[in-house]
Amino acid sequence: MSTTYHPLYFSFFCHYHREEYWEAHEVLEELWQTQRHNDFYHGLIQVAAIMHQIRRGKVRGARKLASSAMNYLSKYKPEKDGVHVDTVLIWLQHCLDILPDNVEKLDMTEMEKFQINPCPLPKW
Repeated sequence: MSTTYHPLYFSFFCHYHREEYWEAHEVLEELWQTQRHNDFYHGLIQVAAIMHQIRRGKVRGARKLASSAMNYLSKYKPEKDGVHVDTVLIWLQHCLDILPDNVEKLDMTEMEKFQINPCPLPKW
């Protein structure tokens, strides 16, 4: 990994790949707070939040975040800071396509039927 990346950016990916989605969200939000104009960070924060919502069965929240993250990240196609944004956008669209739009929350048994794998983010 390039030494030009902020340590909190690196930490985000470490937490994400340990499936510590809330922690990933929090650590990148700390960096984003210093760069509020950074929609790229904002979109990645929402990707982690989507996985957190999915784990809690919160369908509507996950869908809302997926739509928002697409808006934030689309201007960074095809790649930004080691992230294949096109791949992330495909994953976000998959979430929107597969998750029902008329459901607030599902129990975990129902949620697992959708088999949503984590977004493929870089492993450093």
